[in-house]
Amino acid sequence: MGTKMIHKAIRALVADDCKTARDVLKEGINTHRSKRYIQIDSAENGSLALELLRSKQVDIAFIDINMPGLSGPEVVAALHGTPSSNCLVVAVSGNLDQKSEAVLKRFNAYHFMQKPFSKDDVAEIVATYVTMTTTFPILIVDDSATMRKLARKVLEKSRFDFEIAEADSAGAALRALGSGKYKLALTDFHMPGVDGLELAGSIRDLSSKIGIFMMSTNDTTYLERSAAFVGISGFLKKPFNAGDIDVLMHSYLELDTPKFGKVRDMFSFLERERTSERRGAAA
Repeated sequence: MGTKMIHKAIRALVADDCKTARDVLKEGINTHRSKRYIQIDSAENGSLALELLRSKQVDIAFIDINMPGLSGPEVVAALHGTPSSNCLVVAVSGNLDQKSEAVLKRFNAYHFMQKPFSKDDVAEIVATYVTMTTTFPILIVDDSATMRKLARKVLEKSRFDFEIAEADSAGAALRALGSGKYKLALTDFHMPGVDGLELAGSIRDLSSKIGIFMMSTNDTTYLERSAAFVGISGFLKKPFNAGDIDVLMHSYLELDTPKFGKVRDMFSFLERERTSERRGAAA
């Protein structure tokens, strides 16, 4: 079964003091009207942008960094506690200075788009948002009820939308995954009887399309290499957070890496190897 599609409305904000930029942004957003109902508000300055963000829930906001009234970073910094506090913020400008970048990162902006941009550039970002807000059925596999609860909380904080179910053993997991419902599995390595690597091999016998993320307290190159060999999509060392889930999902779905997102590899041994190679080259 493919990904479960839920057609949710998109409430967008376009905030830029340049009418041409606003028009291009609106045109790019409207490219997706066949997929989602779309409502677009626009603002010519930062004060009006913040007023709109405070008055209603906005899902995705394109905010110019340099605007009269309030700057883009000032608007983003004031979002906490508003109905739009979780919106996907895309900063736009001719350039990105270090001060603005620091503020935008601190207050969880998502991406930066450099001017001049085209409607296709905008449409691509909105396409990513559409993908992120598609519901992905995922199965958490762990013999510990406490760990399943913690993993559920992390998934619920992700930018991606998950329909979450749980299994307390490899056998229960294989029965659930055999239904064809689940797009993803998040499995622990340490489980009695059948460990995560064996389970992953059995899942691969069922389907080559199910994304498998493995979690473990161990951080050994051997375990990660074994996981990669079996065909696991990514490895998570406990404790992990929603940012780690977002990185794995971007990579798994082959989405562009956001400017302000967390950066990490699907497997940490890849980064360790690159670091070792760089040190060897510099010696």
